[in-house]
Amino acid sequence: MKALIVLSIVFVVNVYGADQRIDPLVLINQGLVRGQKATDGDYSTFLGIPYAKVDLDDPFGPARAAPSFEEEIFYANEGTVQCPLTPFSGYARAAGISPVESVDCLQLNIFVPSQASIRNPLPVLVWIHGGTYLSGTGHKFSGRKLLKHGVIVVAINYRLGAYGFICLNNPAVPGNQGLKDQYVALQWVRDNIAAFGGNPYNVTIAGQSAGSASVLLHLFSPKEKLFNKVIAESGTPLSPDMFTNGDADAALKLANYLGLNTTDDQQALDFLAKSHHSLVTGATHDLKIEFKPCRENSFSGVDIFVDNQPYSLSNSRKVRNTPILIGNTDFEYRGDVRQMHGNEFFDKDFFYSWIQNTFVMENEEVYTAAKIVRHFYVGDKDISSDVNTEAEYFNSDIVFNHPIQDTITRLINENASHVYEYVFSYVGDTGLSGAAHSAELPFLFDLYGDFGELMTHSSTEDDLLMVDRLTTLWTNFIKYGNPTPETSELIPVTWSPVTANSRPYLIINKELRMETEERFLKERMAFWDLFYSIYGQYNIFA
Repeated sequence: MKALIVLSIVFVVNVYGADQRIDPLVLINQGLVRGQKATDGDYSTFLGIPYAKVDLDDPFGPARAAPSFEEEIFYANEGTVQCPLTPFSGYARAAGISPVESVDCLQLNIFVPSQASIRNPLPVLVWIHGGTYLSGTGHKFSGRKLLKHGVIVVAINYRLGAYGFICLNNPAVPGNQGLKDQYVALQWVRDNIAAFGGNPYNVTIAGQSAGSASVLLHLFSPKEKLFNKVIAESGTPLSPDMFTNGDADAALKLANYLGLNTTDDQQALDFLAKSHHSLVTGATHDLKIEFKPCRENSFSGVDIFVDNQPYSLSNSRKVRNTPILIGNTDFEYRGDVRQMHGNEFFDKDFFYSWIQNTFVMENEEVYTAAKIVRHFYVGDKDISSDVNTEAEYFNSDIVFNHPIQDTITRLINENASHVYEYVFSYVGDTGLSGAAHSAELPFLFDLYGDFGELMTHSSTEDDLLMVDRLTTLWTNFIKYGNPTPETSELIPVTWSPVTANSRPYLIINKELRMETEERFLKERMAFWDLFYSIYGQYNIFA
């Protein structure tokens, strides 16, 4: 019988007793896994454990069972494989950079504090990375900074781009396979994390950007709930950048672009399965196909992960009594207009373009709605790079700020246990005008680049204080469902949850401060509330 061996430690001491090597050895359902003792702290790592396998003959289809290690020990000391990335817009990979990519990429990394044991099972954080469902990898996130607070951190990979999010009117590939990969990873955690000293029934799922939208889709999904708490950082399915109506001809378009002349979906999928992943991701980029979560069509005998459009997503059974920590940075799109779209962004009326692409209306109505939005943000100014800051405000509001505020309202209406809202605004001594998208991540994780290099940032006294504060708040929530169970010199405020009638939020800056009198960006958010009350019925995702 496979008894749980919790951080079984083999001590190898030389005859003089001078050196000691500690090898964490763990028995999971797949067999024995050997991790490695960290050299920069009191913890162990288990890197690159396969939680499932991709069928290379059907790389767009369901994940297969994870491989067995019964014949030999699996050495979990290298977590570098990542799912194929799609170079896209401002986040395209630099020419010549080719990290270790494989279609068979369903791996996870586990970071375990030394105090974890079967007698002291620790809460678990499962981290889902962002990247607009086109890029990113769990292997770039080290949980070291969180471990000192007594939690286990699991960072996962999931299929991206066409491999994870092609949505066809076809029971073999109905869509959202990347989300289903995430779900399989959560099942793996439920079945195996006790062997590492984790509590399988005290799991928090967390993510940022597309990872944040993912955790909320898990919350709304009809699938079984495999977690207890949710942390959603700067992302929601209500964002126009986080969902798509899908393209039923996407497989045909990719295959035709790569040289196969066919009108048969299965022939196209078979051809793409045999094509190198770099050709598939390159074609995705060239054709500008959006592969993101979608509402799945219903097929007999096929489980559905996303059963509705974003504005109709609901699951009061799962949301009810679930503690949720949710928020964003105070200037999400700062600097991203040119980075994402280039100077040509200002060559046209971007207000009109957004309305035209997001709402189903007659052209005259599009023009009227766009004029209302344009006047609100820029008055009578011409569209040019002179309104760059206003464009950043606009993009921040439509992609992050208002969708997150709307999501909070929906969670409260579905009786979430406690919803804690935050706004991260710390910029240190950089002199920047606000904290941009992802600004909080370096204070929660050690972040690694494409070649395993540590992506460092300045470590001033204030930066280190921010690390201590942010990791304490987040891990308090992971452990207790309350980010401030008690006040201290480090955390001198009590974080009040939102209610149906009030929206207090914690401002996370050099000083922590609860804002209880005014809602976040109240004038801009009130404008969008009014706008959607008039035009929301025409939204393509309504």
